[in-house]
Amino acid sequence: MDYKTYDPDEVGYGSSWEWKKAFHGRFTREEAKVILDTDDPWEILEVNMRSSQAEIKKSFYRLAMKWHPDRNPGNIEQSTIMMQKISAAYTLLSR
Repeated sequence: MDYKTYDPDEVGYGSSWEWKKAFHGRFTREEAKVILDTDDPWEILEVNMRSSQAEIKKSFYRLAMKWHPDRNPGNIEQSTIMMQKISAAYTLLSR
């Protein structure tokens, strides 16, 4: 999957449909492992191993809203990296 990057010359991700598509896009498990490398997916999503799927999903949405590049216009590079890690961690932890 090609992760759509934030383009400040456009209007963020473009239309709300494009944003939603990028937000709900999933990496394959192999892509997620490469992105996370040595990072712990549990730590990235701020959940523990006993967390339910509902708690994992809730944490994913909360962190995605916090780190979305549209909400961090002064820190686009770091927020894009964090969004990739958050999405990759969610791919690995969701069933």
